[in-house]
Formats: sequence, structure tokens, C-alpha cells
Amino acid sequence: MTQSFDVKPFEEAYTRRSHFALELLDAVTLERVSRGITLVAEGLRRKPIVNHSGLFVWIGEALSSLRRLSIEPRHLPYESFDGSVEDLEVPTTPSPIIRRLLPPLPSYVFPAGITGLRSRLIEQSVVGLDAGQAVGKAEVWLQWLDDDGVTWRDAATPTRTLDNGDFVCFLRLTTSDEPKLDADGRLGVRLAPRRRERATLPRASAASRSHRFPTFGPTHVRLGRLAILNLPAGDPSK
Repeated sequence: MTQSFDVKPFEEAYTRRSHFALELLDAVTLERVSRGITLVAEGLRRKPIVNHSGLFVWIGEALSSLRRLSIEPRHLPYESFDGSVEDLEVPTTPSPIIRRLLPPLPSYVFPAGITGLRSRLIEQSVVGLDAGQAVGKAEVWLQWLDDDGVTWRDAATPTRTLDNGDFVCFLRLTTSDEPKLDADGRLGVRLAPRRRERATLPRASAASRSHRFPTFGPTHVRLGRLAILNLPAGDPSK
């Protein structure tokens, strides 16, 4: 006698024993990352296990008990993360899978075909001054020019500068995105840095109150290329 039965995806099968899972993705390739990662889940008694699909699964733990999550990539070229549950995008579905992107560090080796910039963020109190102060722990967005020639759109994933100001940022355009290209087929981009930590910038201004630097650029890069540019942040008082 032949019996028929439903075959359920593996991610659905594990929910019979667990309450939630964490999915870590390489922000550039969107591939799952499960090795070389140290997780600390404050409020949970058990450590997670990694299932065959590369998800971190907590068995017998309630998501409501999680207070804070720390993600340390150790020797991998990704940014670390330490934040409360409110800093995570938690689905409202039963047995949710929490997705977290791992932004690249400047040491990240990009695959071919990635559009981006590699540079250093320097804060100068006077425009044109040779010496400047490196800006560490600042968030950096790469913005690209829409086909309308006016609208600047943020990249999906911001990155963060190191203590010496070094950073890398990238674009991952979707099929619905329509960037404006110049006659040589180059894309218009600019940078929008923002301090992550409250600090006092030289000469109080709207920029310092919001803890944002001026955008700088625009410049042009070729699609599928990683450009290396020396672009100082300039005078934050302007």
C-alpha cells in the first residue's frame, strides 16, 4: 500500500521544538553565515544550536525572555553587533526567524561585480587643512542618483568606520532600481556619514545638533567596480 504525505521545509520542521531562530546573512552576498560567530543572548539560559540550514536555533527558550543580543564575528570580516531586542527586526509570526545582516569591514574581500567605495572619513575644522582627525564609529551610507537626475537614494545597508576612519560601503541594486548613468556608463554616488555616538562638533550648527556630517561627493563609479577614493568629510560647520 502506498501512502502520501506532505513534505515540509526544514525551517518549518524545527518550529515544533523551538520558539525562534536567528539567521545571519553576509550583507553583500546574502549568503548565510554560521561558522566563526560567537553569540551572547542575555536573558536566555541555553546556547543556540546550528541546524542543517545554517540557522541559530534556541530550543525550549521563549523570545520574550531575550533582553539583549551580542554578535561577535571574531576573525571574520564583518561588523560586530550589540543591541537590545528593540534593535532587532522581530517578525510577529509564531516561531519567528530573526534576520540580521552582517555589514562588511574594510578588510572584506568583495566578489567581482560589486559596486562600492573604499575610503577614510576625516573631520577637518577648516576646509583645505592638511591635517584632520579620523572619525571612528560613524555610520556611512552610500547614496546613488536616481534616473530622474534629482533624487538621491540610500543604499540598503549602512556600514561603520573603524577607529582610524577607514570604511567600505557598497550598493546592491534591485531589478526595479533605475540609476542615472553618465555617457561613460558610470553611476553617480555620494556619501552620507552620521555619528553613531553623541559628540560635540566644532562650532554649533544644525549639522552638529543632528550629529550628521555634510554629504560629500558626488563622484562617479562604474557599475560592478569597487573604487578607492580619498574624500575627507570637510568642515562639519557648513
